[in-house]
Amino acid sequence: MSAVRASYHLLEKYDRPVPRYTSFPTAAHFNHDIPQSYHAHLLSSLNPAKSISLYIHIPFCRYLCHYCGCHTKAVSSDQPVQTYLLYLHREITKVGETLSCRPHVSHIHFGGGTPNIIGAGNIKILIEKLGVYFEIDKNTQIDIEIDPRLLNPETINDLSIIGINRVSLGMQDFNPDVQNAVNRIQPFEKAQEDVLALREAGIRNINFDMMIGLPLQTRENIQLNAERAISLSPDRLAVFAYAHVPWMKKHQKLLEKYPIPGTRERHDMNGIMADSLLNAGYEAIGIDHFAHENDPLFKAKKTGALHRNFQGYTCDQAETIIGLGISSISSFKGAFVQNTTDPKEYRDSLKENLFPIRRGRVLTDDDLQRSRIIEQIMCYFETKLEDVENPDYNLTQLDELKRDKIIRFDGDQLVVTEEGKSFARVVASCFDPYYKLEEGRHARAV
Repeated sequence: MSAVRASYHLLEKYDRPVPRYTSFPTAAHFNHDIPQSYHAHLLSSLNPAKSISLYIHIPFCRYLCHYCGCHTKAVSSDQPVQTYLLYLHREITKVGETLSCRPHVSHIHFGGGTPNIIGAGNIKILIEKLGVYFEIDKNTQIDIEIDPRLLNPETINDLSIIGINRVSLGMQDFNPDVQNAVNRIQPFEKAQEDVLALREAGIRNINFDMMIGLPLQTRENIQLNAERAISLSPDRLAVFAYAHVPWMKKHQKLLEKYPIPGTRERHDMNGIMADSLLNAGYEAIGIDHFAHENDPLFKAKKTGALHRNFQGYTCDQAETIIGLGISSISSFKGAFVQNTTDPKEYRDSLKENLFPIRRGRVLTDDDLQRSRIIEQIMCYFETKLEDVENPDYNLTQLDELKRDKIIRFDGDQLVVTEEGKSFARVVASCFDPYYKLEEGRHARAV
């Protein structure tokens, strides 16, 4: 089985900066000043009959990977981490005391940064703190992003004991030269040991994060990456394209002394990885995920329950996600609210018993309709349009995509073709009235 490749002509034409569409409107357009009272209203108005999800952001790493685009900071001591945890507990209290009910939690995600930098003991304490205000039970999925370099058998056993039931391992690339270039040294043998130890401890739901387009990567070493990843049989893989955005993340300039794959190379690398995974029995999920048939993401795709949010593709059906920690984003039915990214502002707000929020977006009915269209394109590569000729859509661009056989229309159903799937984000942008084509704002489409 092989993934369909787009022609090089289309790559040159459509490899442009576009949003990743993990939300709509995108975070770049969270330009509303959300009052404290409105955020309190959103929290206190939750439906007690509906489950919610929680996202906990840990903005620290022991080492800074030079490709990183996350809100994080490398620290050599534990003091900044412990100080942060103190204020994170304050935020949980502030949010929890604002709730008018004790909602059930379907999903807790620890992201970063490097969440496992705080240790299993502090993760356990955080879960217990959350349990004061939220209902966490045996059906709650608790997952965590892991830096394998900080793992050992004792930590793995502790994570299992406290209820972690899914881990996402940041593998990225198994080639030593690439690892050295991006400042992330982690031998393949260590990955083998970690995966074996996780399964022996009972943590069997394992995701690998892999990257395409890193400096020094070649088509040949992507093939080897795929083979090595497959040999460890993860349930799920996320294969992300490296986003070179040095205007936002200045440390990425350190990578410019190395050859960085261009558009054609990245596209070929994606195809090599996809072909290998498909032939190994994985199912393609959206634009950058792959899952085995026993994985919930695979089942969600088959049943139409697949969604996309700030953590990527998910089978979580919660309508509300409450974000906790610096830079985290809360998602409600009618609004997005983002915490400050400034550590001092985060601490000062909580000292004054204020929500550490900085910006957000109150959604209109039109926003909600466009959000559904974009999510369907990103998850299923098709969507139903009630009015195909709606002048509010970018009809000129849609016509051009149709001429280039990137999309087709079956009545009122817009369908992204097999060759067009590489440009799903470009298709989605036709329904984004806030999007402007400009360099230095978004990662490129391919």
